[in-house]
Amino acid sequence: VWTRCICVLCSHEILTGRLVEQSPPYFMVRPEVSQSVTCTLKNPTYTWMSWYRQDAQGHLHFLVQSGTKGDQEKIIQEGTSYRSERISSTELRLEMQNVIQSQTIYCTCSKGTVRD
Repeated sequence: VWTRCICVLCSHEILTGRLVEQSPPYFMVRPEVSQSVTCTLKNPTYTWMSWYRQDAQGHLHFLVQSGTKGDQEKIIQEGTSYRSERISSTELRLEMQNVIQSQTIYCTCSKGTVRD
């Protein structure tokens, strides 16, 4: 099962440079092994950070959004378990377990919530 992590840049990417970075940038996960990825915010004016996943068919699915250090959330989508934790004001971690299909994980940042 392939899982790719791709750093998605916010709308000012061309003018201001990269606003988020992911580590590791890509990896392969076996279903019985957990894997985590960390997104680091490079511009503190974008306080909200989010995770999305794109399935093998190309559909984009919202996972979680976080604006405050200490935020934690568990999500299960299509058999895969995700646990998100805001480690600091600039770091958001996502742990995946029981990955059963290929997917691409995206990190984004914004100045407001996805509902704004």
